[in-house]
Amino acid sequence: MSTVMKKILMVLVALTLPFALIGCAGKEELTQKEIDQIVDKAAIATAEANTYKFDMYMPMTIEVIGGPQPGEMTMAVDATGAIDNVNKEMQMIMDMMTIDVPGHTEQEMAMEIYIVGEWMYVKMDIPVVGEQWVKVRLTEEIWEEQNQVEQQIEFLKTVTQVSFLHSKNVGSTECYVMEIVPSMEALGKLLSQTPGIEDMDWEELDLAALFKEMSIKEWIAKDSYLLMKSQVYMLIEMSPEDVGASEEDFEKMTMDINIEMRLYGYNEAVSIELPEEAATAQEIPGQK
Repeated sequence: MSTVMKKILMVLVALTLPFALIGCAGKEELTQKEIDQIVDKAAIATAEANTYKFDMYMPMTIEVIGGPQPGEMTMAVDATGAIDNVNKEMQMIMDMMTIDVPGHTEQEMAMEIYIVGEWMYVKMDIPVVGEQWVKVRLTEEIWEEQNQVEQQIEFLKTVTQVSFLHSKNVGSTECYVMEIVPSMEALGKLLSQTPGIEDMDWEELDLAALFKEMSIKEWIAKDSYLLMKSQVYMLIEMSPEDVGASEEDFEKMTMDINIEMRLYGYNEAVSIELPEEAATAQEIPGQK
């Protein structure tokens, strides 16, 4: 994979992760004040949760126009995880599969992330290279970066518009279904904290221009105000200048992304155990 494509994929992950953890019949009406109060209560209730689990599925199609490798590829990310806010422990297991890439066979890359004790451990299973374990000493900044729901709560506080669509159940839980319009300023702030792409000038990037279409829906439990489910659709269009590339690399890139996530198991006991093989993880030096 070329350096330019790797950077593009990093930008893609950065653009989608802040949405990934946002998180139902009958017609009813709510005033804007009531709608705003529900969102505020959801932010508070979710922030106060001691533990939770989540499942996420994110298929995407990337089309590259121009350059030496034009074409379309389909990818899918499947992830599951658990967070223990009391003990500051986390586990996430993620599979990324390239389903349809011209000239290439189907490939799959697995990743596991654990936060236990004073360390964050990462296992990557890369085709040809194989399994690799690394670790970095845990800091408050790293915990906040990995705790995506906590970031999303802060993001929700800055939404520019919220509307109530209808009520619907998630499992046996009756929910409010809300549609939100995000603050691009808040999104840029979140992206600037994403590991690996801190050097990109997000303040100079016109995020509103990148997102050609966007739909964000949240399911909020009526009894507890906890986030239960989210659905996000994004159509993103990038130029070479957006990712520090040139017109020789590509003329235009479009990304069609769907994200569906379910959050559950709030305040239930979770067991986060570090695999034995992580004991041999190589420490990454120079981390803050």
